[in-house]
Amino acid sequence: MLSSKIIAFLVAASDWVLGGLISNGFIVAVMVTEWAQSKSLATCEQLLLSLGTSNIFATACEIAVITNFLITNSSNGLVFQTFYFFATFVSYTRFCFTAWLCVFYCIKIVNSTQTLFLWCKLRISQLLPWLLVGSQVFSVFVSLITIPHISFQLQSNIATNTSNVTQGKKATQLSRSLQAFFLMTASGCPLLVVLLCSIVIVASLYTHVCKMTGKGASLRSLQTKAHVRAAGTVLSLLIVYIFFYVAHSIIVLENIERITSVYSVCLSVILMYSPAQGAILLLANPKLKQAARQMLLKT
Repeated sequence: MLSSKIIAFLVAASDWVLGGLISNGFIVAVMVTEWAQSKSLATCEQLLLSLGTSNIFATACEIAVITNFLITNSSNGLVFQTFYFFATFVSYTRFCFTAWLCVFYCIKIVNSTQTLFLWCKLRISQLLPWLLVGSQVFSVFVSLITIPHISFQLQSNIATNTSNVTQGKKATQLSRSLQAFFLMTASGCPLLVVLLCSIVIVASLYTHVCKMTGKGASLRSLQTKAHVRAAGTVLSLLIVYIFFYVAHSIIVLENIERITSVYSVCLSVILMYSPAQGAILLLANPKLKQAARQMLLKT
């Protein structure tokens, strides 16, 4: 029978899961409708559709993970490896998509005379589909590398059950080392890209505002508003990403016992990622805001 602590956590987690499914499902529905009507999607809309879809799949994986580790606590060989592979692929895919969205905002908003930057600004719409496909290929590659980690984890569990302490410690150390590697590369690299884009956009906004103030021009111009909106979006995505990264790192590297306050807080932060990112994307895009407003008026 489930304890009251587990029940309370599952109730709170279900709220975040539902919020993630609703917000990202709405984004996907609007983008698919737009795609069906116009037979094409703009570059930003392609990113929003990709992010919304990956967040939905990631939320489904998070539901399965919580059900497995908090309730059934099973790690059945091939089934566990297959699921872990898919969950890793979805997680790293949405990290890459988040990074490309921030790069897109940075390239489109920031004004620069650098040759490479101007080339990217002109070619970003053509490059984006290839970048999205490349991100998926990269995520598949990283997910394949996680298979040894899963094997070491299963060996650790088997060794623990058979009282083979030495073998269990070796398997656990190898598993921890691989997890740390994945955190620094597959998760950390997109986070670094988002951080750099945030710095560039904020610095560009500061320079733009100083120029506008020096010329005595109005700070309510369309370009300034676009700068502010892009900076707010990228910074919000960065903050949410940092919270997720820290919570995930604590769970993976610190070996926290389950059903503790710290473990529950970290899992809650991880579950908040999808609904928080969905809300940020919805509020940052005028088309999504208008669609949400129309839906609320009809109801």
